Amino acid sequence: MNIKKFLVPVIGAFTILSFSGCTLPFVSDSSVSDENGISYQAYEYKASSQEEVINYITQAVSKNENTCYIFVTDESLIDANTWLLYVNGIEQIQVEYRRVKDGFNMKVTFDCWDNYAIMHAYNTKDTSVLNERQLTLYNKYISVLNEVTSPYNSDVENELAIHDYLVSNITYVEKEDSIFNAYDALINGEAVCSGYAECFKTFMDMLGIENDTISGNAGNQQHIWNVVKLDGVWYQVDVTWDDPVGSTSKYVDHSYFNITGADMALDHTWDRDKFSAFESNSSSYPYSYASIAKLANVNSQGELNKLIKNTISSRKERIEFISSSSDIDIKKAITAAGTQLSYSYKNTPRTAYTLYSVTFTY
Repeated sequence: MNIKKFLVPVIGAFTILSFSGCTLPFVSDSSVSDENGISYQAYEYKASSQEEVINYITQAVSKNENTCYIFVTDESLIDANTWLLYVNGIEQIQVEYRRVKDGFNMKVTFDCWDNYAIMHAYNTKDTSVLNERQLTLYNKYISVLNEVTSPYNSDVENELAIHDYLVSNITYVEKEDSIFNAYDALINGEAVCSGYAECFKTFMDMLGIENDTISGNAGNQQHIWNVVKLDGVWYQVDVTWDDPVGSTSKYVDHSYFNITGADMALDHTWDRDKFSAFESNSSSYPYSYASIAKLANVNSQGELNKLIKNTISSRKERIEFISSSSDIDIKKAITAAGTQLSYSYKNTPRTAYTLYSVTFTY
């Protein structure tokens, strides 16, 4: 009997600013082979729904395995694209299957994030199941946690410390054989969006902060980012978009740190129904960056002039603030300060305000 085979690599990435990102290709291989050892007898693990198939794959991933064998009753359940959507961290998945009595036997093979194995080792304090690569990555996670976080910090303080560490220590690099995982990001210092997202998720898991990932599109490219839950409210975090391609700034951007779903939707798109569990309709977001950084709310040109003048007088190199006014002018405020200097600024629109970051060179 014929065995059918499909190969589906997972998510692509994007580039910030230039929006010329890389995309991991989706490949379909319909070649036929009779040499892969798929049994004619129905496998022990039986599934009659996508939920059951996904559960078996998730169990295999959590055990640090890369293959599982499943019997399904209906050929329509053989859908690797659906599995990619519902099993976090799969980088590539291949399914081969054979028709047998009353259904189909599937051999599902995959490459996935190291997050599952590393979190199992972290929670059990047993690293014996980790391979050499995973152990290196595990030790790096522990080292960074000890370096930048503290059990005496609040969750949002530790979250911000991890965000800033990743932005400062990873470079967004796009190559023909793009680098997608946490090892590339944390050990080699280079990655695309999924490397940032996997790192951030693993750190949040280790810190005990409820979190997940969202896959969708940004900058006309497939993209993945994170969500965290703090005091019952979901916030969205895009570490990759806070690390702009080609930036030489020594300052960390926070435009996409702990923003609302409505704010993320200004330039990101995703299946809002699928990820509806991460939507919060709260009237208060006390752990947004603007709130925790206590950014000034500047709503007139006079207020801006005063803020800029005081910043220059104290020779601060950078100032961040928010404004709900469309009438403020950075150039006018610099001129009013009466000092010749170079400056640059970035403004990021949000639903209720605009976030400004101004950098001065004296």
